[in-house]
Amino acid sequence: MGVAQTARTGVRAPEVEWSPAEIGELGEAVSRAPSVHNSRPWSLTLHRRTAVLREDPARRMQHDPEGRDQRISCGAALMNLVLAVRSLGWSAQVELGASGGLVSAAVNAGEPAEPSPREASWARAIPERRSHRAPFSGKPVPELLREKIWDAAAGTRCGGRWINSDAEAAEVAGMLSRSATAFQADAGYTRELAGWVTPGGKRLRSESEGLSGLAAAGLTAITTHLPDETVLARLLREEAVLLVGTRGDRAIDHLRAGQAVERAWLEAAGSGLSVSMMTQPLHVPEIRTGLAERLGTSLIPQAIMRFGYPKES
Repeated sequence: MGVAQTARTGVRAPEVEWSPAEIGELGEAVSRAPSVHNSRPWSLTLHRRTAVLREDPARRMQHDPEGRDQRISCGAALMNLVLAVRSLGWSAQVELGASGGLVSAAVNAGEPAEPSPREASWARAIPERRSHRAPFSGKPVPELLREKIWDAAAGTRCGGRWINSDAEAAEVAGMLSRSATAFQADAGYTRELAGWVTPGGKRLRSESEGLSGLAAAGLTAITTHLPDETVLARLLREEAVLLVGTRGDRAIDHLRAGQAVERAWLEAAGSGLSVSMMTQPLHVPEIRTGLAERLGTSLIPQAIMRFGYPKES
């Protein structure tokens, strides 16, 4: 995956504090990570040459009772934190932890070390990363770029699986439709959506009403207009859709899934693609297991990502 982060080593970090400039860069990188409903469910603590990211249980939502989406968000923030440390010219030793169902990660700045070209490219893409729920232009994503995104998502006990064939698109379309229908009938979920605000200040429930295509199947409220399965299947064939999954389903696996999501997102953003992520359909247990079975993958589905070129304004 091209990131110079390692498990615990014998390297000792210098006994100095983070500089004010470094603190600003680390905090800014973490704040730009994608998070479920823009909740930013983490806290960041800096001490000497260590940055500690902790999951914040107070930010957990009712529709995410197991905290899977929250931990995926924390994983994306961790990836940005690691890239920021690398961009500052330090190696990054990462220690993952989980206690009581909550995850944490300590990133220790080790010896001076320049970031790799790929790390530098990902770090530059952090300010450009946005969620794009609108339709794409229809221009296909080149196969070479798809391979680079797939490679970026690959990591320790996690990876990606493209939806490739017409048959797979039809199967996934049916599952997305069933999931969306279930959430559309869930008044409690819609009420929760109404309480969350997008970065642009718009209520998520209001935003979901205007969505179309695959995005509508990924953020569904009572008033969302859902496309039929035929349309969903066509869009799944036309867009580049990646299932991100893990080998296990523990708290730390969800953290790793978030890292994989952010690597793939930054790889795409750095190449001019727009991206959005869906996790809502995977809250339905039979959809999660069904996706893995129908796609013939041993990965446990954690997120669905769609990639494409934005329409010209």
